[in-house]
Amino acid sequence: MSPLSLLLSIAVFAVGVVSQAQIPAFGQCGGLTYTGSTVCVTGTFCQWDSDFFSQCVPGTEPPPFAGPINFWFPFGDSYTSTTFNATSVLPNIHNPLGNPPFPGFTGAGGENYVGFDTETFNSSVIFTYNYAYGGATINASLVTPFEPTVLSLIDQVNEFLTSSVASKPATTPWTSVNALFSVWIGVNDMAGSYFEPGDRGAFANTLLDEYFTLMQRLYAVGARNFLFLNVPRVDLTPLIAAEGTVAQALLKSVITDFNTRLAARVASFKTANAGVKTWLWDSNTVFTTILSAPTQFGFVDAVSFGNTGDFWGNNFHPSQAAHQIFAQDIATLMSGSLWF
Repeated sequence: MSPLSLLLSIAVFAVGVVSQAQIPAFGQCGGLTYTGSTVCVTGTFCQWDSDFFSQCVPGTEPPPFAGPINFWFPFGDSYTSTTFNATSVLPNIHNPLGNPPFPGFTGAGGENYVGFDTETFNSSVIFTYNYAYGGATINASLVTPFEPTVLSLIDQVNEFLTSSVASKPATTPWTSVNALFSVWIGVNDMAGSYFEPGDRGAFANTLLDEYFTLMQRLYAVGARNFLFLNVPRVDLTPLIAAEGTVAQALLKSVITDFNTRLAARVASFKTANAGVKTWLWDSNTVFTTILSAPTQFGFVDAVSFGNTGDFWGNNFHPSQAAHQIFAQDIATLMSGSLWF
């Protein structure tokens, strides 16, 4: 075969490959496990449907999102967790929670305050990397979680710090200005230790020493905006109510003392670290206000759980309707910030 004939053959073959590689309308052109062509036929474009499936649809591809993106890194327990896996799909313009698909898997089912504040009450696009883990305590060696596999607050912060995310990579270009770090922890620490003997105030200080050592480590890598959420009225959960009024009163007093100390630590942390901005959401007062007059907030009563109209989604976790109120109150607290 002459050189010219060979070149012509190669050219024909290449055209054939391109032609064969074009995906027809409504054919798959993307997805996590997809390995085929991403080239759609003329007159269509590859439209994202989910992290696992994109397809060629008729029309012109819209321009990519060009607006500012802000970041949120929550830490905590099942009141916060959406079961995010930091090694899977990262938050993106299609799903700002990344994984699992919105609204994730939560303590009582349905959307929690993280989802509402990421999708509904936000004033900007927020990519939320939710490191919170169900059942978490601050330090598992101080208050043992219900399972040894539970990631404590220490574990969660370490997971963030040892990942590539902490170094502000191109995939997650957070800055000291556009990143919010939040912590809602203590539910399991208080409920799992309030009955223990000894100096409860000293124990609270020990927990808070661990807590703010972690905050200092986040500050060291550039965190400057911190949202702290205090411990809510866990004593009013149906689970604790079943233990009787003496147990409830004791747990309430332990929580009150912890929250007083937490507020002082937040103030000290802000004073000691240049450039830090803090918000403290008083979940304890919000729970008290709602559960003192539940019908005024659309709930049937203060003790029922698991049904439409209940404040409690189950015997220990607030319902989706309650979380919507929390999210709106947090957004109001932080109104005027980059995120809300």
